[in-house]
Order: sequence, then C-alpha cells, then structure tokens
Amino acid sequence: MKILTISVAAYNVESTLEKTLSSFNDERIYNDLEVLIIDDGSQDSTSKIAKKYEMLAPQTFKYVAKKNGGHGSTINKGMKLATGKYFKVVDGDDWVDTENLVSFIQDLKKQNSDLVLTNHTEVYPDHSKNINLIKNIKPKKEYTWKDNIDIKRVVLHTLTVKTALLRENNVHITENCFYVDVEFVVWATYVSHTITYFDLYLYKYRLGEADQSVAKKNMLKNIEMQEKVSYQLVRMYDLFVKKQNMIQNQEETIFNTFKRSIGSTMRTYLLLSTKVAKEKIKSFDNNIKSISGVSYQRLDDDKFISLIRKNNYSMVPLIKGMYRIWVMKYGY
Repeated sequence: MKILTISVAAYNVESTLEKTLSSFNDERIYNDLEVLIIDDGSQDSTSKIAKKYEMLAPQTFKYVAKKNGGHGSTINKGMKLATGKYFKVVDGDDWVDTENLVSFIQDLKKQNSDLVLTNHTEVYPDHSKNINLIKNIKPKKEYTWKDNIDIKRVVLHTLTVKTALLRENNVHITENCFYVDVEFVVWATYVSHTITYFDLYLYKYRLGEADQSVAKKNMLKNIEMQEKVSYQLVRMYDLFVKKQNMIQNQEETIFNTFKRSIGSTMRTYLLLSTKVAKEKIKSFDNNIKSISGVSYQRLDDDKFISLIRKNNYSMVPLIKGMYRIWVMKYGY
C-alpha cells in the first residue's frame, strides 16, 4: 500500500505540467508515492507529458484519461482510484517543494491522523509569500477538534486526508464547475476527528497569471459557477449543523473556510456597475436565506458580509469604491 496518493487535476496544462510532475519525481519516494495524473479531456500535449512520466516511473506515475467533467470530476476520479493511505490534490499548474515532499512522506509513515496539515507558498510572477494558517499547534503532535487549537481555515494547498475516510463518508464533489476545491476542503474537515500539523512549506500555489480561474476577469465570467458552489456550501453547512455533531473548533474552521467563498462571490459582483452589483448581491443573499436560514444568520458574523447587508445593502456603493482601489493596488 502506498503512503500517499497525489491526484493531479490536469486540463490543458502543457505549459506547466512538466514542472508539476518533475517536483514529484524523486527515486527516494517512488515506492511510497502514487501520482494519478487525471487528464480531464485535454486538447493539448498534456497526455504526452503525463505518459512520459508514466514510462519513467510506472510504479509511481499513472496516467488516467477521462471525458471533460471539471475540477470536481478529477477529484472524484482520484478518490475512486487512489491506493494510498492518504490523499492529496495538486492542480496541474502548481507544484511542490521536492525536498519537503520527501520529508513529508517520511513523517506520514509515522502518522495515523485523519487530517494532516502543512503550510504553503503563494508564488507570483515577481515574488513569493509563505502562508501559515495554523496557530497554537505543536508540529507532529496529534490533536482532536476538542483541543485548544487555532486553525484559521483549511485550504486545498494545506490539506492531506485519509483516503478511507473520504470513501466511508461517500464524499462527492460537484462536477462541471470551477471553485469546487472549497467543497472538498469542507468535507475533509467535517469527516475528520484527529489532526496533525507538519511545519513544512510543501505546496507551491501559482498566482497572478491572467489565464487562471481565480483571475478577476475570469471570476466575473464564471460568476454563475461561483454562485453554484456558494449555494452548495450553504446546503452543506446547514446539513452539518442539523446533524449536531460538530465540535466548536471544527465548526469555526469550517465557517471560516466557507464564508470566504460566499464573500468572494459578493466581491466579484462588486466588479459590475453599482446598480447591477447591488441587485445581484441582494438576490444572491436572498437565495442563501431561502436555502438555509441557519447559514444566512451565521454568515452575519462575518464583518464584510454584515457590512454589505447593512441598511438594506445601502453600503454597496461605498464598499464597491473601496474594493476597486484595493484591486488596483493589490490585484485581488
């Protein structure tokens, strides 16, 4: 049995996939690592690059071709095929620090926690930034959600989870849609009981490129997908609360993760004209309320969302102006 399966979401990533796969290519971990390259119907040379690595180290790299179904479908396929004790997703335009991956896998051999968290690095065209979302946790020590820990939020880049746990809970991610990584993260957080943190900057997250789905112009183009994921997260949170089995720390981490998706959708609307932005945000928010009063009320605890809602959304013009300045200065 492999220690770790990495599922690579690969769709038309010929310009970046070589860097991604080469970062896993180390003889020291061939026997412990499985890399599933899930080709989501690519029309470029993605398959050629993937098959090169499959021939190089067939005990580690496996090329999987499938019809196009979106990012979520690659995660679902990866969860189904994985043979590793642990499961991790890496996008085909990102990569990992190879030396830290080797250390990570050696540490994983000694672990049995449901959830294993690491740090990540945001890599921009002209600079990089190390991100640590974990506080009040000693590295390599196992905790439960009942312990006094501070996990600001969980993101795809920090997350590794037991494969069996995903299957036992029939985790399934929305297909034919962008931005579904938040669904995967929230599910993994919800089904987990024990947590271990490794103080490693493992994942290299590429940002600042115009072709990415998280680029502002693309987020606006794909706003309906953002809405779809937001509504699904609202349903999930409502379901989890009604089951009454979330521990406070766990609920807080899930809330901090899913509220960012809701807030991100609202911020995308702010890129529209003032009148349209206000109408869209109001309609979106009313839909949330109709889906789940529990989620709607909980979201009011977020300062940004609460401000947006203030006085029947009368603050939208001011917030839009401030956000425009922010985007011009920082680009996000």
